[in-house]
Amino acid sequence: MAQVTGIKFEKDSRGVKRYVRIDLKKYGKEIEPFLKKMNINNDIQFEEEWSNSLSSEQFRKKIHSRIKKWEEK
Repeated sequence: MAQVTGIKFEKDSRGVKRYVRIDLKKYGKEIEPFLKKMNINNDIQFEEEWSNSLSSEQFRKKIHSRIKKWEEK
């Protein structure tokens, strides 16, 4: 099978080809129908999750708070 830039086959721990890594910037338009069929809309989902995500400072405070609760037990 010929190598194509932006597309990489990856193998599992047994050496069997199992995954395909595709550069969406390069081939996004071509793979978009497949993603839509699978009900995956990467841009909208990412933006939604990103807008609801924690900043690094918020994450740090949350983790420290949880650790303190564990120490109190």
